[in-house]
Amino acid sequence: MLTIASLLVLAALIWGSFNLWVSSDGLIGKSSAAQEKSHEFKQMLVPVADVSSSDLLLDISENSTRHIQGSIAIPYDNFMRDGKFMSVPEITQILGDAGISRNDSIVIYGECMPCGGGPAPATFVYFMMKVLGHERVRVLDGTIEDWAAAGRPIASQSMIRPSVNYTPMFTADPMASYDYVKSGKARIVDARSSHEFNLSTIPGAINIPSDSVVFNGTIKKETALKEVFANLSKDEPVVVFTSTGIKASVVWFSLKMLGYDAKLYSWQDWLANQANEGISLETLEGP
Repeated sequence: MLTIASLLVLAALIWGSFNLWVSSDGLIGKSSAAQEKSHEFKQMLVPVADVSSSDLLLDISENSTRHIQGSIAIPYDNFMRDGKFMSVPEITQILGDAGISRNDSIVIYGECMPCGGGPAPATFVYFMMKVLGHERVRVLDGTIEDWAAAGRPIASQSMIRPSVNYTPMFTADPMASYDYVKSGKARIVDARSSHEFNLSTIPGAINIPSDSVVFNGTIKKETALKEVFANLSKDEPVVVFTSTGIKASVVWFSLKMLGYDAKLYSWQDWLANQANEGISLETLEGP
């Protein structure tokens, strides 16, 4: 049986390859449309009306002066260092200090405006929580303004809970490795802009920019997402990437909601591994 220590080491190796968790000792739409969402959608993207008193709301906004009443505030950047996730001991310390345990039912909301806003920071934190083995975690379908418009309470201060120990149960399932991407076993989706895609990409990749799954700052409705992914088959796995994986996470999240076997990857990891094989980065990156 794998011990917690061995899982931490395993995760460190995998995340080192993925180029998101970089420490050598670390691991890692609007509520009015709710009626047309499938069960799978609600399991990941929860309408305002469906958030219950048993859910713990996690506000990842930067320097927010308004919070959903009863929410815990951990700004998105607290999880990051130099554009990459901090190590798992650091992440679990942050979660535990905030009073979050792996048994909590988490609903993530908020935006990181310095990061460009939109739902990608929330879906990236969702991805982080899934890698840590957190089973009951969802993203709020909407914003704090939607919450207030629904007549639900707002507070000027976030909630402070007693600290606990957060014990991760690491899983590599959401992540793709370089060898897996290179193997040709999955359909590769480049979620960067069309300009970046046209300069250079992973061989065989198709371009579905991350902006194509977002409308008015929130993830598109289910029917609209099905149109975006019309050229992808659920019979084959999908790997989604952007430079570091942050913006790709909203595409990955959308694919998972529709029932695709999707994994997240990073362009940085691809370039680093190609360089290790003696392939010129100048050639890969284009003019």
